[in-house]
Amino acid sequence: MKKYYFLSILIVTAAMMVTTSSFAQKKLVNKAYTWAQQGAKLDTALKALNVAATNDETKDWAKTYYSYAMVYQAIGNSQAPEFKDLVDYPFIKAFDNFKKTYYMEGGKAYKTDIDFLLTSLSGTLVNKGIESYNAENYPDAFKYFEKAVEAGQMPIFGGAIDTALIFNAGLMAQRSSDWDNAIKYYEESVIYGYGEGDTYALLAECYKAKGDVDSYLKTLKIGFEKYPSSQGLLGLIINYYILEEENVEEAFKYLEVAIEKDPTNAHFYSAKGHLYDKMGKTDDAKNSYKKAIEMNSEFFEAYYNLGVIYFNEAVALTDVANQIKDNKKYEAAKLIADQKFEESLPFIEKAFELHPDDVSIANTLKNLYYRLKLTEKYEGLIKKLEE
Repeated sequence: MKKYYFLSILIVTAAMMVTTSSFAQKKLVNKAYTWAQQGAKLDTALKALNVAATNDETKDWAKTYYSYAMVYQAIGNSQAPEFKDLVDYPFIKAFDNFKKTYYMEGGKAYKTDIDFLLTSLSGTLVNKGIESYNAENYPDAFKYFEKAVEAGQMPIFGGAIDTALIFNAGLMAQRSSDWDNAIKYYEESVIYGYGEGDTYALLAECYKAKGDVDSYLKTLKIGFEKYPSSQGLLGLIINYYILEEENVEEAFKYLEVAIEKDPTNAHFYSAKGHLYDKMGKTDDAKNSYKKAIEMNSEFFEAYYNLGVIYFNEAVALTDVANQIKDNKKYEAAKLIADQKFEESLPFIEKAFELHPDDVSIANTLKNLYYRLKLTEKYEGLIKKLEE
């Protein structure tokens, strides 16, 4: 009889120990929660929660992770030297624990409070991302923007899509050379039409950086079909066919398609001029640049490039003239060269008018005035450059 009584005492005592242990763990979680609210003893609170997260009685208790979130948020907001650098990325860890609490068993009791706290925490994540971006810490900026995107998917935000935030997550990933994540967020951005052709260009560049040339070109083409007026996409496609495949026919094909869709776009005619010039077809290049000017009378690139063609032709004619020994023939050849310099003059002048701070153009124009004995213009330009 005594033996059975002794055994019963042991069983009751053990049950009391388990109950006491469970109560003690939950009491520590409750204390950690209180300290988080007070912004005090946050290091102790974190240690207590680390123990609770491994204890059988509290590791699946929703309040453990809600308290974790509160402690991490308090650490992030703390100005106390002993707490402010206690953990890395406290606001990100706060969100992760709020989210875990929200969806776990028993988390329903905290949903209203979490919804309220997320409205400010999501803004904090964005602001931390901006701070990291301004500090040129692009990997951290990506972490915060990515987490802000995730926070925006919580039910409290009603399915609202922050397209700018998604794009910026991609941009920060790209600047961190994190090509896979950059592709992920840029691909999401193009679905929403954010950034139009520019986003397709950035997406393509990420594929290229990974060495996936097929996806690079495919992305450029898809983007250009959707945004045919995109100068960035057009330029990348043309450059690819000229510089990497040396396929001028494909480059011209895309230009013709572009002109067909937007026949008044001066940039397209200028691009054709550039192609013809590279091919040595200067007459076709001149006509294309003149067409560009016809479409846009203030188009610097067309004026400048057209002037350069005439100027270079004049230089070549001058070189020929300089080889002639007969003085009479030399003068005749020099006159032809000077006439070509004269043809370049109005285009160079207009280019300088559009870009008056360009020293290189100013020097070219000065040499032209001197060569053509336009003394008044030469002296006026010298005076202007000395001001």
